[in-house]
Amino acid sequence: MVQCAALQRELEDLRRQKEERERELEGENNEFKMEIVKLRAEMEAILRELQSIMDSKLGLELEIAAYRKLLEGEETRSASCTPAFYQH
Repeated sequence: MVQCAALQRELEDLRRQKEERERELEGENNEFKMEIVKLRAEMEAILRELQSIMDSKLGLELEIAAYRKLLEGEETRSASCTPAFYQH
């Protein structure tokens, strides 16, 4: 009977430890879920910023190409208007 009572107490202790550990793990799990939500939001903000930068880059590249074309056209026009004795 004494041994049975000791085993019963040990079983109850183990159950309490198990429940306590489950609560700890559930708390850790919730913390991880919150961290995931935070990191996802941060990643989305970074992706939006990257998209904005890429849009600006594309706009600048198009502007550079337009100015380059204007410059090349001006150089061609300037070269064709230069008298022959000034050309080398």
